[in-house]
Amino acid sequence: MERQRVVITGLGVVCSIGFSREAILRSLQTQSHGFRFLAEYAEFKTSKVKIGAVIPGFDTASPYPEDWTGPSPSGLRKESLRGLNPHSFYALYSTRQALAEAGLEATDLDQETGLFTASAGSIRNIHQNLKSMYIYGVRRTNPMGIVNSVVGTLTYNLASIFRIKGSSCGFASACASSAHALGFAHDEIALGRQKRIIVIGAEDGDLDSILPFAGMHALSTSSDPSQASLPFDVRRNGFVGSGGAATLILESLESARKRGANILGEILGWGQASDGYNPAIPHPEGDGVCRAMEIALRNAGVTPADIAYVNAHATGTLVGDIAEAKAIGRIFAGRSEMPVSSTKALTGHPLSMAGALETALCLISHAAGFTPGTANLDSVDPQCAHLCLPRDNRPAGSGLILSNSSGFGGANVSLVLRSGSAA
Repeated sequence: MERQRVVITGLGVVCSIGFSREAILRSLQTQSHGFRFLAEYAEFKTSKVKIGAVIPGFDTASPYPEDWTGPSPSGLRKESLRGLNPHSFYALYSTRQALAEAGLEATDLDQETGLFTASAGSIRNIHQNLKSMYIYGVRRTNPMGIVNSVVGTLTYNLASIFRIKGSSCGFASACASSAHALGFAHDEIALGRQKRIIVIGAEDGDLDSILPFAGMHALSTSSDPSQASLPFDVRRNGFVGSGGAATLILESLESARKRGANILGEILGWGQASDGYNPAIPHPEGDGVCRAMEIALRNAGVTPADIAYVNAHATGTLVGDIAEAKAIGRIFAGRSEMPVSSTKALTGHPLSMAGALETALCLISHAAGFTPGTANLDSVDPQCAHLCLPRDNRPAGSGLILSNSSGFGGANVSLVLRSGSAA
């Protein structure tokens, strides 16, 4: 059977640099970050973390979802709201954005429309629900406490809200999760099993989900928001955690053309590989991400010379950036002018939604004619200096995009993307 080509017909993003295409593009163009001093981090017991990311336009601080606010009314009944958590609330908005851009109505989401999601669950809701159970007993436990908290909660809620009747599942490979979701969604469509899949990555991005990383010494301890997230910079000392939601509508090229949809980009292929090294630390030579890139290029039917830009996973940790830089250097040896950058310098690290968010950011920036630089990159780590790491944005080349994501356990995913209408 001939494989279907897989295109992207809609995207929606809610993140630390904005919740509209215009705001996000403006932040990318001006290299404006989404970080600020957070007293709840700085004043927490023994915490050295001071800087975090917030989601503009949303207020999910209340423990009661009916009190939450966003840029527009949720339109949900109280019973539905009580099954949500902050990241599902963000995803509701980003998915409506993506469907609108794709020109899809609720009635278009037939049995050949699926939903693939990625999130770590809602640690805050788990904490609240268990605390209530231990204090008041099981008879006072929130009846929606499982649905609104555990891994899979994003699938449970969004599949119900959008009446999904096609394939649906969640992915849990830490910070590679939404990249895995995109890759497997690509295959599901390419093999003709579904004509369309909604892919969502989302995270609460709050104290409960971010601050535990301080125990691993993985978070930035900078006191300056503009110098907190420094991928590839010798001054880096950890990542800035963030959250939100990113939704992409994947569709067969045949389906998209049949209904006259606008095509934002195409996923040409993808690859995955594991380090087999350590549960929390990447292989020091980047072996897994190197093999993931090799497989992705082969799967896409392209060569390293066809890639015009690499969006690196680079989070700003001491060992992670170097390992990935070594891997990129091995794959793209001799490509001394090919730009490599990390948009996490602006957005922070949104954990499992990283792959979906960065795919969206690549498409947004390339549509505007540029590739993002790595903001605030003033002192390149000597062990990364073999790469072309521009600080400033550059004009977009005519080639393809490769985007990397890596997670705990040495899970690595690479996606090969073409921006713009499919030829």
